[in-house]
Amino acid sequence: MSSQTRQNYSTKVEASVNPLDSLHCGPPKPTSLWASISTSIEDVALEGAGSFYHELAEKKPEGAECLLKMQNQCGGRLLFQDVLKPPQVLSYTAAEIQLLINPINLLENMLPGTQLSRAYDKDVVGKADAYHFLNKTKDFIIDANSGVITSTKMFNYETDPRRFLLIVDTGGLVRHVLTINIINVPEPPDCTADPQFSNGSATLEIDEDHPLFQPIYRVRATDEDSLHGDRLTYTIETQLSGPKKGANCFGVDSVSGIVSLRGNDTLDFDAGYQVFQLTLRATDITGLFCQGTLIIRIRNINDEKPQFEPFPLNTINVTEDKPVGEIIARVKATDLDEDSSITYSFKTQQDMFSLDPFTGIITLLQPLNLDNPHNTKTYSLEVEARDNGNNTSAYMFTVFVENVDDPIICDSSFSTAAGVSVSVPENVPVSAFIYMILARDPDPGQEVEHFQFVVAVRNRGNLSLESCTGTITINIRNVNDESPVFGYIPDAPINIYENLPVGTKLVKLTATDRDIGDSVHYEFIGTQKEFSISEDSGEITISYPLDYEDTATPHSWVLHFRAYDNERVHSTTGTLTVILQDVNDNPPQCIQDIYIIEVPENIPVETLLVSLTCTDEDGTVPNNNITYHLILDHFANETFTLVNNELKIGPTHLDYDNAIFAGMHFKYTLFVRVSDKGNPVLSTIITIIIRVIRINELNPIGTISTFTFNIFENSPVDTQVGKITFTDADWPFNNVKYTIVGGNLGSPPKFYIEPDTGMIKLLGSLDRETESQYKIVVRITDLDNDAVPDPLRQRSGTAQVTVNVLNMNDEPPVCNPPHLETRIYSSLRIPFIQLNCSDKDSPQEQLSYSIVRGNTNNQFTLWRLGVDPPSLTITQNSQYDAFQGLQDPLTLQLLIEVTDELGGNKASQLSATTTVIVHVFPWTTTQPTSSTETTTTTITTSVLIKISYYWSPENWISAVLTLTGVLFVMCLYAIAWCLFKE
Repeated sequence: MSSQTRQNYSTKVEASVNPLDSLHCGPPKPTSLWASISTSIEDVALEGAGSFYHELAEKKPEGAECLLKMQNQCGGRLLFQDVLKPPQVLSYTAAEIQLLINPINLLENMLPGTQLSRAYDKDVVGKADAYHFLNKTKDFIIDANSGVITSTKMFNYETDPRRFLLIVDTGGLVRHVLTINIINVPEPPDCTADPQFSNGSATLEIDEDHPLFQPIYRVRATDEDSLHGDRLTYTIETQLSGPKKGANCFGVDSVSGIVSLRGNDTLDFDAGYQVFQLTLRATDITGLFCQGTLIIRIRNINDEKPQFEPFPLNTINVTEDKPVGEIIARVKATDLDEDSSITYSFKTQQDMFSLDPFTGIITLLQPLNLDNPHNTKTYSLEVEARDNGNNTSAYMFTVFVENVDDPIICDSSFSTAAGVSVSVPENVPVSAFIYMILARDPDPGQEVEHFQFVVAVRNRGNLSLESCTGTITINIRNVNDESPVFGYIPDAPINIYENLPVGTKLVKLTATDRDIGDSVHYEFIGTQKEFSISEDSGEITISYPLDYEDTATPHSWVLHFRAYDNERVHSTTGTLTVILQDVNDNPPQCIQDIYIIEVPENIPVETLLVSLTCTDEDGTVPNNNITYHLILDHFANETFTLVNNELKIGPTHLDYDNAIFAGMHFKYTLFVRVSDKGNPVLSTIITIIIRVIRINELNPIGTISTFTFNIFENSPVDTQVGKITFTDADWPFNNVKYTIVGGNLGSPPKFYIEPDTGMIKLLGSLDRETESQYKIVVRITDLDNDAVPDPLRQRSGTAQVTVNVLNMNDEPPVCNPPHLETRIYSSLRIPFIQLNCSDKDSPQEQLSYSIVRGNTNNQFTLWRLGVDPPSLTITQNSQYDAFQGLQDPLTLQLLIEVTDELGGNKASQLSATTTVIVHVFPWTTTQPTSSTETTTTTITTSVLIKISYYWSPENWISAVLTLTGVLFVMCLYAIAWCLFKE
């Protein structure tokens, strides 16, 4: 307590009275009793109000109640005065418990044992078991000796209380309420409601005709933060289809999480969309998410109609002489549905043709002879194809009947071997018509030829020979007696590729027949489904898709064919060899198109990540030789190596702790091109997603390991001493916590450190004269550097901190003893007494001495040798006459002021006084006898007072300031509540 405070309080109590009497705390107490329970103001300042109350109550229990009454009447201030001592002023102000941080905003995920705040009561400094909570709680503890407040568990904002009010007590009359607010921390959604989805993937099946917008699957994700307004948004991150890629058929409702068909692409099993892999994600409003994989398998249904392979120009040409029972055509329809069989039938009843329901072969039931007037030259046929799912389609085509040049038919009576006997009368005129040979040709449009044979009559009347001549024309009828002769048959085998389309021409056979008017026709000998031959032109074409890899398809054929004339009287056969060549028409196929791999960032180099398995269905080399090529972006370069089909780490290590990698969501997306060596080269792309899990690998480091800070000893509490800066290269960067773990911190501790900034602040008052230097050990611990927090894996470093306490002039000089008394003779010529003064914060050379009172006529002076305190001596100029004529003993009282300078700073000087009493005896050769009575000297203490002025506001001003502060804090709390609510 300063001298000024003492002066102000001294105006309130001037008499040496017992203050208990003025407060009517019972009958007046004897002065001796009051003296026994009183204490000096210095003791009260050191021990604190609480200890003083307890001491007073223990010495005199009946005074405890009165002390409380005094506390109330004096506004928290007690004034005491010891009536047995010289008049002194005693004052006391009840100490308040200090809380380092109040209120405390505690994050719900803070680990147990976290230091939250510290209580400090200077009245209980050094006492054991001093700090307590009045209200019992198992969630927080206060260290009974140091007042450090820590938590005992990790809180849950959604289930635990959100505010705690704890009463801190140190045994005194004044207590303090500590407010602890539990602060919400956003938590990621939880996808474990559906066990399949939480395990990584869920699988289901749907029909390919599943209706649009009908629910298929619902993502069941939960979020504890939903109780205070958090909302989840559902998205499809990736959508892969197979074996045909690129379909976008599914969507998810962003609010309900229901997956359904959205109609972007048609769900068609037969088009290759047979399985889908969806990556579903549930994201809250802060960006935290959980996700899983949904595999949807498509069930094939019979939903495709058979499709006919049309005839050229939708027509079939047959000749009228086609034998009954011969095959005239074969209809063929295909169905995209797997395992589907097709049956055929005529849409209308047919009399001329029959249709095999299983093979589609159309045969002739009746002759097509155009001489029959009931037969027509065209027939329209409509064939229906039906699969085993009752899906039908119809195909209409036309059958054209071609005319055949029939031989001439003569009159049967004329063509007999005996001939025709014609009887003519003898007088038949010359050139009379005798007989007509009729010939008819049933071919429509041809004219009938008439042959007329004229018989002449010869006259024999006078035996003269008369005749007439005529001409008989004999027409020679052609006879079919020649066989067809081939003009060109390839000698070497014909090499063809497997991917040639149906209808491709291989070779054209040519044959001639020397018979006039006879034409040549061609056919295969035996059944041949892969090839067809034109009956009229002799062109051999491909009639069936050829696949070298199909085990049912031969790799070579020997084709036997025949050339025959119109009447099939004569024919000639030949052979042709066809060899099938492999074509690179199958890209490599892999057992898996996408890989998702999770690895820790410290995985060793050369570690095998995945071994790819791919095959090529092509039947020959190099078409089925497979090579693997890794496609890397610039960031992933040198991080992965593909050797043959094995993907490994290296040659560089994975590095999770990279800002660029954080922007990539800590994953690599690699592509492997799997190619064959055919011509052209065919390839398949494999996607490999590598997610890297962070590992706490690096210790926090600082630019230096030792820090030195300076602070003045009069610095107030919460003064910033200095800041320690450490960095941690683990992601997230520099996420470290600072904790003081050792050193001479003082008792109670003089310093504390902000856990998140490393700023060291002053916690208590300093005294350089008691401790001029503090050594502090700070541990720097990294936080949250593992994907799953593991306190055992936390890394830390230490820093040595030296805090030098700089001197301030806060200690006045002290003289020991404070009063000196000596006897001298009036004739003394040398220094006769030396002062003994010192200053805790100033050396001897900075102390100055002066006689300020009692030195009448400057009879004395101070004599100083070196830096030691001075000695008192009689003034040299008057030492022979200062006390001349002294007949009786003389007592003089000198007041000497000692002042420190602290390097010459006059404004901060402090001073003290000492009293020297000098008994001067006259010089005589006769010593005074013991019977001589010595005059008793009364010692009077004079105090040199320096007045310091300070501002002491009225009580109403403090009340207004307090109320304003409370309203301001309430407004801040309301604003914060509104922000967190949103």
